[in-house]
Amino acid sequence: MDFSRILSILLQALEGAAVITALVILMMALIEYLNIENRGRWFSSIKHSPIRQSIAGTLLGAIPGCVGGFASVSLYTHSIIGAGALISTMIVSTGDEAFVLLATSPKLFFKLLAILCVIAFCAGIAISLFNNKRQKCLCPESFQIHQEDKAHKDRNFRHFLKDHVWGHIVKKHLLSVFLWSFGALILCGFLTEYINVEDWISGHEGYMPLVVLAAAAIGLIPQSGPHMVFILLVAQGTLPFYVLLASAISQQGHVSLPLLAQSKKSWLVSKAFCAALGIAAGMAGFLLS
Repeated sequence: MDFSRILSILLQALEGAAVITALVILMMALIEYLNIENRGRWFSSIKHSPIRQSIAGTLLGAIPGCVGGFASVSLYTHSIIGAGALISTMIVSTGDEAFVLLATSPKLFFKLLAILCVIAFCAGIAISLFNNKRQKCLCPESFQIHQEDKAHKDRNFRHFLKDHVWGHIVKKHLLSVFLWSFGALILCGFLTEYINVEDWISGHEGYMPLVVLAAAAIGLIPQSGPHMVFILLVAQGTLPFYVLLASAISQQGHVSLPLLAQSKKSWLVSKAFCAALGIAAGMAGFLLS
């Protein structure tokens, strides 16, 4: 690999990390603002209800792109939603690939989205029932409402910018989210440089269980891009739908990167669960086809 290609990978990772960090900070600021405006009532309404949490997690994951997923991760790390709702988001979210599928095959997009939403909601409820332990807040600041938040609007906004945005979100989260995202994207960039997914699939089209395993395994890559091949091949009719289903359940685009920055254990568990569920769904599709 020549220097220009290495530099290109580094610059792409830098750009991606900057965009991800900016979106995460923006979503956290929006959530913080909404919490203050509603005096915590909205968060309280879902905090103790697994059903509402799973609905919220599923709907956030269904938003094309990564913004909804970033919001869900932020709610999880601040102990507003639990592991079940987080998994619901991870199952539904397909990152930037959602836009490609919507553009190339809207019918296939809505079919996939409907199935993912059902699986995500059921999985979220099941996890909440079996894992009813209170989620430990991964951020000591949490989403707090201060006495100053009830002051006159001008002083209220200055306090919001100084204490909530700068003192909490920027100081506590910005650097870790950026560094972990940057490092993960560099690693993904070098990995995808040496992995030609399309060539491998074309050589194993007669062994669909292996393709399902590959789709789920590639889904572990926390980046939008490597999974695009499954969308295009299924849309073209080259691969069956259940391969795309396995890929979509396993992968989340960039959504899981902020979680990696906050909790390595939660990141590993959520990725492993989604990959296992993706394999199960893909294999079920293969056996029933």
